[in-house]
Amino acid sequence: MSYQALARQFRPQNFTELVGQEHVSQALINGLENDRIHHAFLFTGTRGVGKTTVARILAKALNCEKGVTGSPCGVCSACMQISEGRFVDLVEVDAASRTGVDDTRELLENVQYAPTSGRYKIYLIDEVHMFSKSSFNALLKTLEEPPPHVKFLLATTEPKKLPITVLSRCLQFNLKRLSLTQINDHLIKLLDLQNIAYDASAVELIARAADGSMRDGLSLLDQSIAFGAGNVKEEGVKLMLGTIDKNSVVGLLSSIAAKDAKNLSAQLQQIFEMSPDYAMFLSDMALLLHEISLLQILNKYIENSRFDKQTIVKFAQSISHEQVQLYYQIVIKGQEEINLAPDSKTGFEMTILRLFAFKIGQFPDAEKKTLDTSQAPKSTPTHNVTTNIASQVESTATERTKPPVATNTVQEPTQSPQKFSLNDITSANWENIFNALPLKGTARELARNSLVISNTNNEVVLSVDKQTHAFMTERACSKLKQALADCVKESITVQLNEGGDHTQTIARTEQYIQDTNVQETKQKVSQNPFVQNMQDNFDAEVIQIKDGQNFLEV
Repeated sequence: MSYQALARQFRPQNFTELVGQEHVSQALINGLENDRIHHAFLFTGTRGVGKTTVARILAKALNCEKGVTGSPCGVCSACMQISEGRFVDLVEVDAASRTGVDDTRELLENVQYAPTSGRYKIYLIDEVHMFSKSSFNALLKTLEEPPPHVKFLLATTEPKKLPITVLSRCLQFNLKRLSLTQINDHLIKLLDLQNIAYDASAVELIARAADGSMRDGLSLLDQSIAFGAGNVKEEGVKLMLGTIDKNSVVGLLSSIAAKDAKNLSAQLQQIFEMSPDYAMFLSDMALLLHEISLLQILNKYIENSRFDKQTIVKFAQSISHEQVQLYYQIVIKGQEEINLAPDSKTGFEMTILRLFAFKIGQFPDAEKKTLDTSQAPKSTPTHNVTTNIASQVESTATERTKPPVATNTVQEPTQSPQKFSLNDITSANWENIFNALPLKGTARELARNSLVISNTNNEVVLSVDKQTHAFMTERACSKLKQALADCVKESITVQLNEGGDHTQTIARTEQYIQDTNVQETKQKVSQNPFVQNMQDNFDAEVIQIKDGQNFLEV
C-alpha cells in the first residue's frame, strides 16, 4: 500500500480527538445529545485547523447506525464509509471548481430525494465563499427550508465574503488557530506512537513554523522525517526550514545596541553564507524584541520562550523602552517591505542597517538647523502641468500671505545654561525659560506640552497637557527636572503632574498659529483671480506642498 500522509493518517475520527477546538466540539455534542440539530452549519477559520474534519465527524454522528449521537462508533458501515470517503449520502462539493449557477442548480435537483442508505443526506460544501452571486441566490431558499432529511455543512476560510443572507441561515462555528503548545504536544504524541527519534527543540521549531495550523505542522513533520531519514533532529529541521540559530539573532541585536559596526558586518557575512529565510529571521528578531518589552513594561517573562531569561534581562536593562519600540517598528516594517526590495537579502540588510542607524533622541547635524522654506528645492513636473502661483498671488492680492514659520525646530543645547531667578518661572515667561533649557528628544517635547501651575516655597509645579501624557516617561521627567533646576539660581524642587487640559502650552500655541496661517493662505489663494480662472477653464486644483508653497495642478 502506498504511504499515507500524516495529516490524513491521523485525522481525528470523533469529537474527543479534536485538538484545540473544545468550544466547537462541546456545542455540537450537546446539540446532538439533546436532539437540537440545526439544518445548516457554517465552519470558519484559517487553513488547517479542522473545518472539514469537524464536518465529517458531524456527518458520522448524524448517520451512525447506533443512532444520532455525540460519540459515533466509528466501526459501523456508515462511519467506515464516511471515513473512507465513499458514503453515498455524503455529497462533498469543492465550491472553487463549481462556482457557476448551473452547477448549483444541478446539485440541488437531488435534494428532494430521500437518502439512499443513511439517516440524512448531507451536503458538505468546502470553500463556499468561492460561489458566485448567482449560485448563492440559487442556494438561499433551499438553505433556509431544506427537506427534513437534508443537512448542509459549509466550510470557508473567508466568512466575510459570504452574503449576510447566507450567514443568517446557518449556525456559525469559528475554529481557533492552535497555540504553539497544542501543536507541539500533538506532534510529540504522534512521534511517540510511531517510535520515531526526535529532538524536542526540533519539534518546537516545526510547531512554530506551522503558525497555528495543525495540518501545516503535520506536513512539515512529514517532510522533516523524510529529510532526517526517519529521525527529527534540530540541525536537519533548521536546514530544512531555513532558520537561524537563536544565538545569531541575539548576537546581531547586541551589535546593533552597542553600535559595533565591525562586529555587525562580520555577523551579517556569516548569516549571508547560510542563506536563511530572511523574513523568518526578522520574525525571530521581532519575537525577541516583544519579549524584551514585556519584561520592561509588565515585568513578565514567557516561560516557553526560545530565548533564556538571562539574555532577555540583559537587553531589558541595556536598551531603553523607547528604543525597543523603535526597533520593533523597524523590524515589522522591514518584514512588510522585504518582498518589495530587489531581493530578500537586500531587503533584510537594509532593515538591519536601519536598526543600526536610528536612535531615539539622536538627530543628524543637517536636521538640527532651522529649515528655510524660501530655499526649499522646487519639484520639476513630469506628466502634470504645474505652475508656481506665488507670484500671481503677490501681484493681485493686497497683502502677500507668508508661509507658516516652522517654530518647532530642534535647537542646539547651550554649554552654559542661562540662569533665571525663582520669580522668573511663571506661565507667562515659560517660553523664554523653555528656549534656554538644554533639552532634546522626548524631554524637550514634554517641556513644550507643559505649563507652570505654581511656584511657591522653592517648589515649581508643572502640569502636562493630557493629550500628550505619553511623553511622561521616567527618563524624560528626570531630564526635565534636572535641566530646570540647573537653570535656576536658587535651590528648587520640581514636580510634574499629568492630566491637565491646557490651551496655552507652547505646543498648542504654535499649532494654533500654524493652522491659522494655513487657513488664511488657503482663503487668499482661492480668492485669487488667476487661480479662479485656471479652475474654471482648466479644471485645476490647488494642492499644498510640505514647505508651505501652494501649487496649481492641471
